[in-house]
Amino acid sequence: MNPARRQLLTASSCLALAAPARALMAGTAPDSPDARIDANTPSSPWTSAVAVLTPSGIFSGVVVAPRFVLTASHVTGSATPGTLTVQLNHQATPVQIGATAVTPFPGASFPYDDLSLITLASPVPEGVGILPIYRDAPPAQQVLTLVGYGAGGTGDTGPAGPRSAAVKRVGRNVLDAVRQSIDGSGRRSLFFLYDFDGPWGNGPLGESSLGNAIETGVAPGDSGGPAYAEIGGRRWLLGINTMTLSASAGMPVDFRFGTIGGGMLLGDPRFVAWLEAQTGGTLAPVPPPELPMPTWTLGLAAAGLGLAAVLACRGSGRRRKP
Repeated sequence: MNPARRQLLTASSCLALAAPARALMAGTAPDSPDARIDANTPSSPWTSAVAVLTPSGIFSGVVVAPRFVLTASHVTGSATPGTLTVQLNHQATPVQIGATAVTPFPGASFPYDDLSLITLASPVPEGVGILPIYRDAPPAQQVLTLVGYGAGGTGDTGPAGPRSAAVKRVGRNVLDAVRQSIDGSGRRSLFFLYDFDGPWGNGPLGESSLGNAIETGVAPGDSGGPAYAEIGGRRWLLGINTMTLSASAGMPVDFRFGTIGGGMLLGDPRFVAWLEAQTGGTLAPVPPPELPMPTWTLGLAAAGLGLAAVLACRGSGRRRKP
C-alpha cells in the first residue's frame, strides 16, 4: 500500500465508528441481490457456511470442526446455549442443530478479538465440507470469497429486505490490508480489511474493482460469516467477517460503495491455539503443501509413459482375452 493510502486508512479507521458486519451486497443494476444467492445444494463449495439463529435475529457462522461453529462474539453476546440454533443448508432441506455451549474468545470486546465458538448438540451431517484454517500470512491482494445470511441490497442504494436462514449469499473482494489496530483504544488484534469498490474501482483503500457483478461488501446478518480464500490451489478458511468502517471520519456506516469491511484473521497464533484447545484437536487438518515435481522427474515420467505405451502395443499382439 502506498503512503497516501496508508495515511487515509489510518485516519478513517481511527476516527470512524466501527459497526458490526451485516449483509452481502450486490453491485448496481443490472446486478441484483438475487444474482448473489448460492443454491443450497451438496455441490456448493460453501456448505460449511451456516446461519446462526439468536434471540437478536439471524446471523452467520462457519463450521470449523464436526461439532463446532465459529462466529463473532458480538453475535452470540450474552445468549445462553438453549437460545441458539445453527442451520445448515448443505442440501435443499435445511438441518437445524441446537447448542450445548458458547465460548467467546478470552477478553473479546467488539471489535477486538471478536470471536465466539458454538458447541453443537450433535455433529454436522456428512456432506458439510469443513475447510482448514489458513495459518500463514495471506498473500498481498488475495481474493476473498465472502459468504453470509444477511439481507440483500445494492451498493448504490444500501441494504434492503429481510434476512433469511435459508438464503446464502456469496461475493468476492480483495484483501487490501492487515492491521493490528483500527482505533485509538490501544488494543490489538489481527484484522483483515477490504473496501467495497463497486463498478468503478479505486475505493478508499485503493486498487481496482473485481467488477460490478462480482465485488461485494458486508452490510444486516453477515456478522460471523466466513471469508474463504484459494491459496496454493486449495480452498481455506481465512477469516471471520465482523465489522464495517466508514471511509469518512465521523460519518456513519451506510454499507454502500466505498465502505470498508473486515474481520478477524484466523491465522493469528492466539486464535489457532484457542480453537485447537476448544475443539479438542478436531479442526480440519492442514494438508501438506503440494511440491512441484523437478523437471528431470517430469522428463523421466514422460519417457516411462512412452515406454509403457510401446510395450502395451507389442503385448496386445501376443495376448487375447478369452
